[in-house]
Amino acid sequence: MADSRGLDWPDYLHSLQDDDIRVLACWLAAEGLLVGEFMEVVDRAYAAAPEPWRAQTQAFMIQIGQPAAERYVLRKRRFTRLMAMLEEALASGALAGEVAPQELELSVPPQPMPRSVKTLLDMLEHARHGQE
Repeated sequence: MADSRGLDWPDYLHSLQDDDIRVLACWLAAEGLLVGEFMEVVDRAYAAAPEPWRAQTQAFMIQIGQPAAERYVLRKRRFTRLMAMLEEALASGALAGEVAPQELELSVPPQPMPRSVKTLLDMLEHARHGQE
């Protein structure tokens, strides 16, 4: 899990209180993210961050890691919405290129794939102990 260019996940997760781990699991569940997906996004931000941030894991997560994950969630939601609108337009008989995305509306907005908080907590606990 720990990579020379990625965050030391076991160390970071050990630094969190159990309540903080639960809050993270609840956020991941609400956003439809898996633990590995979250870690990958944060690891990319970590690898791109200036060197001084690497010695300040907590500050990095607050200032860079969490915002990067939140931006990822927004992009993922927008992409899911656009894909759902495209599928709905195609099912209605539209041909590719006939309709601009801003002209489309969804009858039912897409929902994130439900994730179990317990499953996510288990995954975070495995990562906390350095297990894959």
